[in-house]
Amino acid sequence: MKKFTIFLTLILLGLLSCTNSDTPKESMTVLVPNGTPSIAQAYIEHEESSSYIIDRVSGPQSLVAAFTSQSHDIIIAPVNLGANLYQKGIDYQLVGVLTWSNLQVISRFEINDLLTLSGKNIIAYGQGSTPEMIIDFLISQYNFQDEPIISYQASSVQEAYTFFLQDEESIAIVSEPISSQAKTMIDDLYVLDLAAIWTEQTKLDLFPQAGVFVKKSLETSKVLQYIEDIEIATNKANDNPSLIANYCESLDYPFEKIVIESSIKLSQIDFQSHLHSRDIINEYLNLIIDFKSELIGNQLPDNDFYYPLS
Repeated sequence: MKKFTIFLTLILLGLLSCTNSDTPKESMTVLVPNGTPSIAQAYIEHEESSSYIIDRVSGPQSLVAAFTSQSHDIIIAPVNLGANLYQKGIDYQLVGVLTWSNLQVISRFEINDLLTLSGKNIIAYGQGSTPEMIIDFLISQYNFQDEPIISYQASSVQEAYTFFLQDEESIAIVSEPISSQAKTMIDDLYVLDLAAIWTEQTKLDLFPQAGVFVKKSLETSKVLQYIEDIEIATNKANDNPSLIANYCESLDYPFEKIVIESSIKLSQIDFQSHLHSRDIINEYLNLIIDFKSELIGNQLPDNDFYYPLS
């Protein structure tokens, strides 16, 4: 009887061991905008599909809805959008910045500087977000004979590009990889890099664009795991654009492989936790407060805006 009891106990322990080892870890859910942010994390999407459920979206509406509903563990979104919603009580904190200084003007006629755009109608995207801040600030720094007319009619950068293609006289403000895509389709395309003008006017090397926000309730171990994975992903993107372009193609990204590969080096992909980027984030947010404070809820976010990292 004693031997039978020991035998039964060993069987039960074995079953419990198998059950624990076979139980899959709960996947983290991630929401990321199409374009450079999604390309920046494509390595994770391809290589770590068992650990993450990743949804790609276009336009800010889906990001705002996700913040409000807390539908995802991690949301990649414009830094100022996250700061604005933080003032309204969202339960997300900033871990770091994923992409930087990626904004261009495209045109079928020559543009040498912003003054070339005097009196022109310009299609833009990103109202209430990074593009609006950068565009409106830079325009305010020049004495135009006739100020450009900016229309934020496009709900996403993809839609801004669609409008641009429909009108040969149009000018649009877009970002990579759209600029690289436009170069493959239009022979005489002129591109004006707004990041270079930003640096010239502000003396700031970069402006933070896509931030990584995590739900406050997400376990610390998962946050640290994502930080490790996104650092690997961005390094892979910069070191091997061809590999990442292949991954994006296999994941049905809405861009051709050649476009993705050529755009990566122009996209300022570089994940930096807020421990290493706090100064430039604060400089950018302070500039918004001075120029267009409503874009971040009319006040600077406090320290709780940043996820506690040590």
